[in-house]
Amino acid sequence: MNDDAADILAYAAEWARAGGWVARRRFGSATASRKHDRTLVTDADHAVQDLLLDAIVKRFPSHAVLTEETMRRPDRHAAIEAAEWCWIIDPIDGTRNYWRGVPSFAVSVGVLRSGTPIVGAVYAVMTDQMFTACAGGGARCDEVQLQVADGPPTHETLIGSPSGHGAAMPATIHEWLDRMTLRNLGATALHLALVAAGALDAAFCLECRLWDVAAGALLVLEAGGRFTDLNGREYFPMSRSQTAARNEMPFLAAGPNLHRHLLESWRRRA
Repeated sequence: MNDDAADILAYAAEWARAGGWVARRRFGSATASRKHDRTLVTDADHAVQDLLLDAIVKRFPSHAVLTEETMRRPDRHAAIEAAEWCWIIDPIDGTRNYWRGVPSFAVSVGVLRSGTPIVGAVYAVMTDQMFTACAGGGARCDEVQLQVADGPPTHETLIGSPSGHGAAMPATIHEWLDRMTLRNLGATALHLALVAAGALDAAFCLECRLWDVAAGALLVLEAGGRFTDLNGREYFPMSRSQTAARNEMPFLAAGPNLHRHLLESWRRRA
């Protein structure tokens, strides 16, 4: 862990927690609207994001930022295509849960350096758990070192699953549901944090983007797991243009042995 990364991790965790406090104060009273893609956003999402953006630009003015929600003043930050460091923010991961009063959501803050995740902080707001990782320094929940679970697939295997609205789920997912236990917490960053902690054995997602996974992917990797696309290809490092593209990033995350089993079953059905 180099000094730059350790310094940035401390700020990322501090600001993720501060954003979580803003979200918690507004829980149950936030107002929601629809974005152009018909997904939900609340005034609390913007309040948390504004807090994070203000903090980043004051402390790290040469860093770029990629966020889920529209930035009010994007010109304050360095261009993603030019900056060595890029912060990846999901101010409230699990907005639908948050808006409906389901206490399962997180603030996710990841930092890439030259396209590689270096720092990740996922703050589980309602349980007051801070999951952090720094490249080469392992992953932790508060002060507890994390290690992925990696047993063979059985009916006891817990897999974090997307909600399933939209297109029909692929046949592989039905096979997994018959053989294992699927859980949906409504927040991708939480799924990945819990894979890192060994509470979930695996997680997958078909429709997510970089802000959903930048912090959580590093948690899984630093806890000894794998994070790949659904063909087993690594996502990182990515180019600056890929970082800026906001493309979908379907993924499979698990311990190495379970990842291999799940990937093989996915390929058989693909």
